[in-house]
Amino acid sequence: MAQTLYNGAVVPTNSDDYDLTADLVTMCLSLNVPIPVANLAARDGLAALAPGGVLPIGTAVYRQDQSMFMEKWDGTTWRTAGHSEWTRTGQVVPTSTVWGVGALTLDVAKTTDTAFITHPAADVLRFRDAGTYAVTFSPESTAGGTLNTRAYVEIQTGGETYRTIMTGEDRVTATHPNLRVTANQDAIFVIYHQSGADRTLKFRIAVTRVS
Repeated sequence: MAQTLYNGAVVPTNSDDYDLTADLVTMCLSLNVPIPVANLAARDGLAALAPGGVLPIGTAVYRQDQSMFMEKWDGTTWRTAGHSEWTRTGQVVPTSTVWGVGALTLDVAKTTDTAFITHPAADVLRFRDAGTYAVTFSPESTAGGTLNTRAYVEIQTGGETYRTIMTGEDRVTATHPNLRVTANQDAIFVIYHQSGADRTLKFRIAVTRVS
């Protein structure tokens, strides 16, 4: 009778009938080691190659087009502990007015996964997967000086908008350590400042998957 080792590998015992080919297949499938894939299409094509056309929960891949960052299948979606950063320069923000960050640019050098967060419209970042995320939002005046600011994240659900004041208001950097979102959720980044005249600001938004 086959035995399961501590690492999950299923191997034959001395009393088993000799069937080397079948035993090797069983052992290799039971290991469930991370699979290197070239890109998103190759990852999404794995299910068709799996026994019964169903990927085992816990299947992990290394996307070679994503700096070998690992993604894991949970039975419903591919999950990753990815990190991405977005920037904006030259955004004029009127004083005492809630104002969006505008069009953002992905900082590829500081991003490990370019797919789990997208930027479908000005002010908006879209989360591909449901989960919890740590968000850092850093507004800064291009002319220097202290900003009297409040930074917000707006979550839109079912036609309703929920606004969360990020911690660190009245400071340059604001954080949200446990922003919970649903799949394909939009987060809108806006700022409010009372720093005298209109200010030209630059922004950096960093998003890290927590769970």
